[in-house]
Amino acid sequence: MRSLLVVLLLAAPALGAETASYLDIGVGARALGMGGAYTALADDANAVYWNPAGLARLEKREVMASHAELGNSTRHDFLAYAHPTSQATLAGAFTYLNQGTIAGRDATGRPTGGYDASDAAVAFAAGRKTDLADLGVSVKYLRSHIAGAEAQGVAVDAGLRRELAAGTGKVVLGAALRNIGPGLKYENQRNDLPLRAAFGAAYRFAAGHALAAELQNGPRGAGTEGGAGGEFKAHEGVFLRLGYTSKSSAVEGSGFDAARGLTLGLGLRKGGFGLDYAAQAAGELGSTHRFTLSARF
Repeated sequence: MRSLLVVLLLAAPALGAETASYLDIGVGARALGMGGAYTALADDANAVYWNPAGLARLEKREVMASHAELGNSTRHDFLAYAHPTSQATLAGAFTYLNQGTIAGRDATGRPTGGYDASDAAVAFAAGRKTDLADLGVSVKYLRSHIAGAEAQGVAVDAGLRRELAAGTGKVVLGAALRNIGPGLKYENQRNDLPLRAAFGAAYRFAAGHALAAELQNGPRGAGTEGGAGGEFKAHEGVFLRLGYTSKSSAVEGSGFDAARGLTLGLGLRKGGFGLDYAAQAAGELGSTHRFTLSARF
């Protein structure tokens, strides 16, 4: 844990504008149904995003596809594959954000026609068990496109994870540093990536339930956010989830807007197949919906 803090201080010497905000959009309906408190719990192909150290606990190959409707015709997709070996678990993932056609306007506010904007990331990750803790690292190729401008870059994620027996269940601790890199440059301006340091803790009950909480800090001026949630095993293969994240709760309001940040989720498991759904209240914007299909074999 201490080594991650040292890396964080070295990687963030100054505050500045951030770009590639799509890298800060969480993936996986299971994780987001629990308020995004997944840095400690991550033990599936979603760990490529949340904490690559979680890949070390996979015992079977897994393929996973997630889709999110974020409003204003914005769609977010995530595809991952993880493959355990005798030495480590290797994984690859692809993230794509499509913002559709954005209306353009000149300096006076008059329409000038629409333009497209999209972002993508390709990641290669590995997680390995050690006597002290599980360790993981992910290397990402980034590409952002806005109208006729394009930027490319590379980023690295690193994480660690430790499970400890506690009563009939397990306490899980996790830490991850995401989006370490030089940033993206559009024409003559370079902006920083959304560097994030996440610290999480969770408790896994023997009956299959789980509780989790975490804090995430953006040292370049993004501040600190928190999330917490739980998963209840209602029946064999049926999971109910509830959570809260402060990421979307900063705007004050009343009525449905006051529920901003609340998350709900449902998970179904049958054999090696899984289907997860999550919804998050987004105030006056309504709600966002996420779906994940997975298979282990």
